[in-house]
Amino acid sequence: MRDLLREGLRSLAAHRVRTFLSGLGILFGVAAVIGILSIGEGARQEQLALISQLGILNVQVRGQELPDSEEERLEVLRRTQGLSERDVRAFEAVIPGLVHAGGLREFEPTQVFPKPEDDAKDLRFIGLEPGHLAGSPFTLLSGRPLRPQDEAQRNRVCLLGARAARVLFGNLDVVGQKVRVEHTWLTVVGVVQTGSGGATELEGVDIADRSGDVMMPLSTSKLASPVELNTPVLTEIQLTFDDVTGIPPRVDVLQRLLRRRHRDQEVYELIVPLRLMEQSEEQQRIFNIVMGLIAGISLLVGGIGIMNIMLASVLERTKEIAIRLAVGASPRDIHRLFVMEACLISLLGGILGIAAGFAVSWIVALVTGWATSVSLQAVLLAFVVSTLEGLVFGYLPARRAAQLQPAMAVRMG
Repeated sequence: MRDLLREGLRSLAAHRVRTFLSGLGILFGVAAVIGILSIGEGARQEQLALISQLGILNVQVRGQELPDSEEERLEVLRRTQGLSERDVRAFEAVIPGLVHAGGLREFEPTQVFPKPEDDAKDLRFIGLEPGHLAGSPFTLLSGRPLRPQDEAQRNRVCLLGARAARVLFGNLDVVGQKVRVEHTWLTVVGVVQTGSGGATELEGVDIADRSGDVMMPLSTSKLASPVELNTPVLTEIQLTFDDVTGIPPRVDVLQRLLRRRHRDQEVYELIVPLRLMEQSEEQQRIFNIVMGLIAGISLLVGGIGIMNIMLASVLERTKEIAIRLAVGASPRDIHRLFVMEACLISLLGGILGIAAGFAVSWIVALVTGWATSVSLQAVLLAFVVSTLEGLVFGYLPARRAAQLQPAMAVRMG
């Protein structure tokens, strides 16, 4: 095998240009496969990061805006007042496997001190129950989170997202600082990092930028900004379950309960991160299959190119084949030599293609801003396929070379 490898390398080195052109198709095919799969993998990881912001064990019930028409609005309000704490308590009493449940209220104060800068008017002021915060993925950067007693005692405290802390206080140590919302002074008790920052959308669902949140107990938010008449108390309810497999049947229970409590009025929507993840993965799987087939065509064309050039090489090297056969080489030795050369060409193209694939991935990320990620599976797949192409498409030229008779080969040479 070592001698065969040495002979194959010597033959390819003697025809460098032909070798390079033979492997060019494989190079482009492998680069295409890796580049396309890296885009798909980057998108998948980005979507999983967004879903993790919602929490895979969570289900959110988000309030919908009431109709603009006064008549339709009053008709809806006669049937239901929208989401409220009573819904949360009903969920806790009825739905099995519930670990945390809590409501969230979003409001827009007219007065805030320290006053945010003009580029930070999108700070979000929310009041939330302990169960909502307990089910929200976050990292505590300093201080402490909100506690159940803060809600029960209407403590005038707040928790800031990392961006909100920078906007309101700059580089100061914010724990212990005061924030005035309307006419209520709140003491900052902690700073948290929630998600990656930046509002976005996934499968038609808006994912808010949580880094700009100013969070306070729900009861305290009602002191700072009382709930207006004929307005739902809660903007959102978040439920956290104990097991992923149990979420679908419990969501069915939740839907029936909501329809009954709100008399079939569409004043809410359900956000189920588990379903979002399943939909995202299915779309990503289809994308990878389609784009992988397109890239596979490039590899197929590259393999056909190797076969054509190797067939031409057989005709060109008939005299060399005749001499090898005359001095004792067997047809099997000739066959193995040409297969080895084809494999080495495709292996060279595969290695260069892997490097080009990394370059394509980097350039796409740089130019478009898309997230890309080259996975080990994509590299191995491209490498194995390119090597197999050498075996498959090198077989026919090798077989033709092995079938040459010495006398005929001499006359053809």
